[in-house]
Amino acid sequence: MLNKIIFLLLFLTGTANAHGVGYKNSDLKAVPLEFFYSTGEKMSYCDVKIFSPVDNKFTFQTGRTDLNGRFSFIPDVNGKWLIIVNDGQGHQCNAELEINSNLNLNSEQDIKINNNNNNNLILNSVLGVSIIFNLAFIIKKRYAHK
Repeated sequence: MLNKIIFLLLFLTGTANAHGVGYKNSDLKAVPLEFFYSTGEKMSYCDVKIFSPVDNKFTFQTGRTDLNGRFSFIPDVNGKWLIIVNDGQGHQCNAELEINSNLNLNSEQDIKINNNNNNNLILNSVLGVSIIFNLAFIIKKRYAHK
């Protein structure tokens, strides 16, 4: 009798289905952007953070630019979006885009990309002052012993 119960439990149970996955083509409009250095070189494989107008504390989307410095996203609300691209070597580009009520980039809006090299400017300033003081110290030491 026990064998029949075990048999029934093992072989007559229904099939268990796990969560499935899939994909479909989307007709949603993406906002494509290209990021580059002032030299024209593409900002390839740089970190991207996108902040929604609804919540500017948490990222809406993160990722990386491709080989050609390109990145796209699909906005879900209208308003001013902030896109930050950072190469991890002191170069950061901030772009603020106004998305209209149709969730498209405003057509009359030029995309302006502001280069933030503040880290490099501060670092270079400190380095320059340091070099000047070190040279003055070396010259003073050299002439003090003569």
